[in-house]
Amino acid sequence: MIKVDRPRGSVPQGLLAAARSELRNNRTANAENNKLKFKAYSAPKVKDKLAELFGRKCMFCESLLAGSQPGDVEHYRPKGKVVLHPKPEIGDHSVPGYFWLAAKWPNLLLSCADCNRPRTQPDFDNRKRVIGKANYFPLADESARATGPWAILAEEPLLLNPCLDDPSAHLVFHEDGRIEPAIIDGTPSAKGQASIHFLGLARAELLQMRARHGRTVMAAIRHTVVALEGGRDPGADLDDLVTLLSPKEAYVAYTRMLVSKHMGSYLSALGISIT
Repeated sequence: MIKVDRPRGSVPQGLLAAARSELRNNRTANAENNKLKFKAYSAPKVKDKLAELFGRKCMFCESLLAGSQPGDVEHYRPKGKVVLHPKPEIGDHSVPGYFWLAAKWPNLLLSCADCNRPRTQPDFDNRKRVIGKANYFPLADESARATGPWAILAEEPLLLNPCLDDPSAHLVFHEDGRIEPAIIDGTPSAKGQASIHFLGLARAELLQMRARHGRTVMAAIRHTVVALEGGRDPGADLDDLVTLLSPKEAYVAYTRMLVSKHMGSYLSALGISIT
């Protein structure tokens, strides 16, 4: 996960009007204890704009969506309900969701199905568990959970939002693709821990994909360093590295770590930025 900017004025055409209409209807339905209906967020123009802005990759795990899946329009704050306990056998311990944010542009992200939808997957330890953000949205203080628009300012979410947070302050990658929460003031980052757990950022198949990607990156790094130390132009290998560092490429946070660790002394002279 990397920090990404959501440009001002990037709201998809038609979303504002559709969101206002839908919110009026849902406020009435909510007051009358009727079922809420959500449709505005799923308009094709919304997903198209998210894909355009964020490179057709999952904004959580950074897997590419192109050619494998269409991707989900993900609600950072869940729209219908919020599940409070991650153990289904205990029962559905939930509270109403953030229905007023269902079609708000800042609340919409692009996600892969594995990060977004709950399904049984092998985790980092190869034990199977239900992984996927779904309707989870843990807070540092549950008593501060918002029940209206302005109250969200008092919340402290534990899930990283790549458009608001700097994930590099909370997540640390190892050379083999493993991921851990960063240590902050001697303690593992709560945001890092929650994001890894609820988004499945350490699930087994994702670790395999990152490790495979890492081999490609390391090959380009080795060839580039050998050329530089031999006084030669690294040519296409350096071009490949610059491409792999593009924000819209897969697993950029992991790539940045590898390049910084193995080429840190060369970056300034080459004019390469890893942020």
